[in-house]
Amino acid sequence: MEKMTIRFDGIDYPARLLEINLPNISGTHMISVDRLDVALMTKDGHYVSEEARAIDEGIFLYVPDNLMDLDEKYLMQVVKELAA
Repeated sequence: MEKMTIRFDGIDYPARLLEINLPNISGTHMISVDRLDVALMTKDGHYVSEEARAIDEGIFLYVPDNLMDLDEKYLMQVVKELAA
């Protein structure tokens, strides 16, 4: 699992690449934090920019900020629950 950041609007948001093996989804996918999801969207549910759309389309799942530092095993459990 690789830790990285996504820069949007001058702010770095944590992200991780995870090997996901679920019944309908497998492969390497990126997850990031809920606050990035909020930053990418308007209150009406539209993207704030084309850059925001491109970033969002590369994110498999957003998780609460406090979960990004969990070890891979526990984070995968969270991802499985949220993706179900």
